[in-house]
Amino acid sequence: MLVMRPSVVKFGADEWAGVVRVAIESLSVEMAEEWDDEGPNLMFADSTRRKTSVQVFQDVEGDDLSTPDPGTEAGLVVEVDRGNDADKKSISMTAVVQSVSYSFSGSRSTRLVRLVAVSSAGNFEPVSVIGGG
Repeated sequence: MLVMRPSVVKFGADEWAGVVRVAIESLSVEMAEEWDDEGPNLMFADSTRRKTSVQVFQDVEGDDLSTPDPGTEAGLVVEVDRGNDADKKSISMTAVVQSVSYSFSGSRSTRLVRLVAVSSAGNFEPVSVIGGG
């Protein structure tokens, strides 16, 4: 999922201003693969272990002294509002901060917060999307 210019992004009790995009990626970290004896082509594949990573890109104006610490776990909510009720969506998950980094281009500063979504149980999707058409 890619959300450009979300209307609201909250991590725990903190609302993060200046978020320009949020990328949510589902990655396979372990695959089960099987071949048969009749040829070289893969016959079966399944993702046996997955990880959901999140990147939050923020434009930073001035000092940024309230960065989340790596290892911090909290609810992450991304709200999308494109002006009508049919397009309103809320994406939520429990997430843990992996890293916080900055990049600079001229006078522009961008903060990148990398997180990983965690599930309450291994068989439940860690990300939920409510609303929208």
